[in-house]
Amino acid sequence: MDALDILKQQHLEAHAAFEDIKTAPANGRGGVWADLRPKLELHEQIEERFVYDPVAHDAGSRDPVLARWEQEHEDQVSDADALMAEIDALDPADAQWLERVGVLASTLDEHIAHEENDIWPRIRAAWDEDKLVHAGRQMAEAKSSVERGIPIEEAVDAGEGAQ
Repeated sequence: MDALDILKQQHLEAHAAFEDIKTAPANGRGGVWADLRPKLELHEQIEERFVYDPVAHDAGSRDPVLARWEQEHEDQVSDADALMAEIDALDPADAQWLERVGVLASTLDEHIAHEENDIWPRIRAAWDEDKLVHAGRQMAEAKSSVERGIPIEEAVDAGEGAQ
């Protein structure tokens, strides 16, 4: 599976988890969030390390949109991280918690639409299938490492060695 296919699958899983949060009883929301939050963090780290950073390096001089995307993406991630910190500080049974989760979900939906519709076609034009598949293997290795209990940072570093 290539890197963008993996990211697409993760987008779908995150969207479904946000829907689960919206429909969960107040006392069940926290558990869904506790499962989703590290997946969002892993997603951000693997897309940055294995796709966006290398694409900016490889294609940035030929595609100014991709050159700018790396910084734009980092800014959007910073905003999402701030929202997640707000969510973590609130009680999942509280209406304000659910409202902040809704804001995060909407923000991520906009971010995802921009990635999938504007950025990924440019990446597919800049990278051949071999590069996309190689990045996909690295991402899969990092995800597998996290699932085995390795901390995210170490898992992402381990993904670097995947062939």
